[in-house]
Amino acid sequence: LLSEGYDVEDAVKILANPSRKHHILDPSTDYIYRNARLDGPFTAIIGYSSGDDIYMIVIADRSKFRPVILAEDQEWIYAASEESEVRELSPNARVWTLKPGYYFIASYKKGIISYGRPEEELESFSPPPIFTPEGFDIDARYIDYRGLDNEIARVASTKNVVRIANVMGHRYIGISLPRRGVKNIRIELYGVVGNCLANLNEANYFYVYGNVGDDCGDTMHGGKVVITGDARDVLAQTLQGGKIFVGGNAGNRVGIQMREYREKRPYLVIGGRVDDYLGEYMAGGVIIILNKNNRSESVGSYVGSGMVGGRIYIRGKVYPARIGPQPPRVEMLRFLKAMAIEGFIKNRDLEDLVEQSYIDLIDKLPEEVMRYARKLYEERIGMPRYEYRELYEEEIRELLPVLEEYGRDLGGDYTELLSDKYTVITARKIVGSR
Repeated sequence: LLSEGYDVEDAVKILANPSRKHHILDPSTDYIYRNARLDGPFTAIIGYSSGDDIYMIVIADRSKFRPVILAEDQEWIYAASEESEVRELSPNARVWTLKPGYYFIASYKKGIISYGRPEEELESFSPPPIFTPEGFDIDARYIDYRGLDNEIARVASTKNVVRIANVMGHRYIGISLPRRGVKNIRIELYGVVGNCLANLNEANYFYVYGNVGDDCGDTMHGGKVVITGDARDVLAQTLQGGKIFVGGNAGNRVGIQMREYREKRPYLVIGGRVDDYLGEYMAGGVIIILNKNNRSESVGSYVGSGMVGGRIYIRGKVYPARIGPQPPRVEMLRFLKAMAIEGFIKNRDLEDLVEQSYIDLIDKLPEEVMRYARKLYEERIGMPRYEYRELYEEEIRELLPVLEEYGRDLGGDYTELLSDKYTVITARKIVGSR
């Protein structure tokens, strides 16, 4: 690509294989270099020397199954798989995440060329955490994750509140507490918590004064997790009881496969924004995205893909094309025109339909055309439905105590936000289904 005259950034755009829905590549370039694009799950850190400059390049596929953290301080630029790896070297560095399907480029001479996400989103990431509070029960600096759970259980035998300083990427915190019979304990964590916090949690309360890594709250049945900073990818996977409150942002695939059973309804509240695949395959529970700062888009793409239950409330209006696994616009236009040629759609109706997103027009199609469209585009992954409206009285009654509790835990009054308009996303009920 470089030998054919492309500069570094344009070559990286092709290599990263961005989603066509974002129109990053023009169609001719996309086609000509289709075999130069990387395929499959990948996150790569690349070093390149042009002869007169040195580049660091970071790319991730559009699904972003493999995490990457980006950071900078006054002297250095960092890329790592976990935040703790950066904080070990630079405790006060500014940290953010690479957006799915995007790229980061920095050079020795030019500094940061591309931040890996829109610059207006960078300011929404949380500041560096506090590592050492006044008075603590456990110093985690020289303890591994197994030893940390042992220490928590030991202190919890005599205290209801356990305060832990200098957490630095410790994984699986709390995972052994249910089998040890440790319940109803408040566990305060200062620093950068690693992956898999509070997995399988049943009755304990985790307060993170900082950021938390991937897969927090996986298969949680009860209790609570409160995070003052940001949470990374796969937060609240299969959450089926209790509450998770996040003061800042959350990452990719948040709330996937959440579920509820009878009176056990989980709640996930995010104060900032999230990336792609929010609520994917969601079957129950409630997700609330407050986007408190309101400086950028509150969600990424593919919201509610495959959703079969539960509710997602996103403050403000979400662009319809971001909801569900919608087909490319060009493909949808071809389908509609084919249906018109076959006489299933009247020409006067076609003009109105071609201006709408799939999610808006699907219920307006004639029954036979709707059946064809669903078989073609929704056979594997269902499309949710959405409304942009004020909350109903019964919804406010349900969500008011949740936001009151969120405010008590994280500071502030957020109940007034319930008077705003929300994009409400729910599972679509297919006509004729049981």
